[in-house]
Amino acid sequence: MALRKFNARYPVVQTFVIPFIVVLFATACNTEVFHNQSVHLKNEKWKAADTLFYSFDSKDTLASYDFYFEIRNTTDYDMQNLYLFITAYYPGNTYSVDTAECILAAPDGSWYGKGMGKHKDNRFLFRKGVRFRKPGNYVIAVNQAMRKDMLKGISDVGILIKKQAN
Repeated sequence: MALRKFNARYPVVQTFVIPFIVVLFATACNTEVFHNQSVHLKNEKWKAADTLFYSFDSKDTLASYDFYFEIRNTTDYDMQNLYLFITAYYPGNTYSVDTAECILAAPDGSWYGKGMGKHKDNRFLFRKGVRFRKPGNYVIAVNQAMRKDMLKGISDVGILIKKQAN
């Protein structure tokens, strides 16, 4: 009853202010996608020798970015986690090597991630606040680093790089 009286008295609030506040909150935490690329693995199999490559150009040396790996696995994947070897090639012929662990399932075997049925999608924050110090082409090379030569049940591996909000 009190809300009806308020809306009748101040229709501009209901018409303009409330929608503006909703849009403001919805976009306040939104970060801009800088690069998003995924590689589909044929027959949901990934050999240790198969290197996945991701390439992008960066011109902004001042902005900070969050770097994610996006993994799509199937319920046929028979392990709880996935280790990755990551080699980043920078402009000027320099590179760095790193390792990441992506935990795909709980200790009880229940799958993390979103998705119904056979496929599960997971996003893992790899690095927060990354800066591309030189303008130019960057290449990310990714290999699976598990003890098995052939992984079954990994269908897609992607990278997502989001520009941080100022």
